[in-house]
Amino acid sequence: MSRKAKNILIIMAGFLLLLFVTCMLIRGCKPNEQFTEPSINLYRTEEKRSYKLTLEEYIQGVVAAEMPASFELEALKAQAVAARTYTLRKLIDGRKYALNADLSDNIYECQAYISWVEFGDRHPRDKEQWQKKIMQACNETRGEIMLYQGEPIDALYHSTCGGITESALESWGKDIPYLRSTNCNYCRQSKYYESIQVFSSGELHRLTGVSNTEAIKILTKTPAGRCKKLKLDNRLISAEEFRRILQLPSTWWSLKKHKNNLLIISKGYGHGLGMCQYGANGMAAQGKNYHDILGKYYKDIDFYRMNY
Repeated sequence: MSRKAKNILIIMAGFLLLLFVTCMLIRGCKPNEQFTEPSINLYRTEEKRSYKLTLEEYIQGVVAAEMPASFELEALKAQAVAARTYTLRKLIDGRKYALNADLSDNIYECQAYISWVEFGDRHPRDKEQWQKKIMQACNETRGEIMLYQGEPIDALYHSTCGGITESALESWGKDIPYLRSTNCNYCRQSKYYESIQVFSSGELHRLTGVSNTEAIKILTKTPAGRCKKLKLDNRLISAEEFRRILQLPSTWWSLKKHKNNLLIISKGYGHGLGMCQYGANGMAAQGKNYHDILGKYYKDIDFYRMNY
């Protein structure tokens, strides 16, 4: 048997063991019970209640909420695999949310989710067409996830990278081999590829306590170009905190003074880690399939399809 074949068998064996343990911990399965499609309890933040859904029902709602249905089918399929992998990683990590739910629709904790009723309210004219498209993307990738060394990856994604994705090492201080920076020439169609936010000296003072635009300086950047630390007068502040205070689309900026205003030229939207959604759509428009797309943004991964 070749080394490659042995490695594949090791990965599959490790993953099946991981699934077995996950099944035992999360679903309370008996050792000889046949594996079926998992169910999850999802906490809906606005309603303050939880709902039981099958895994694939949940993934459809995530794709409907997280990516425009007008995107190319292969991009939607990439989103479905990323969302499913991210979900499994969350379940394996075992954190519980409000009402002891397995997952939450709070985007700061998990992924967004909408029901088909909510989707129809948002898209009354194109509901049937786009719902069918999203369901096709999910059904054609049913059970498929991404692995790194036999374990489901933390499949982070974001709207628009602005030309280059970020690395986990620079964002978190932890090197995660499959979350490395990569050039992306496919997301220029996003309105957030480059955008400008204008703040008057009065607005800056109200939000940051600093009114002199020249007192705001970028101190450090990542190799990909995103800001890490800033100085506001004599105060140090992280780029993420500065972004939150000013509600900026990303942490990739250049600063310019114009009269009494501060112009912040931003690139991208989101944290920049993992899959760039607009980049995925750009790749799909150029004929790339969802495996090509995912392999672009997550390094050295394997694909595995759960049989349920």
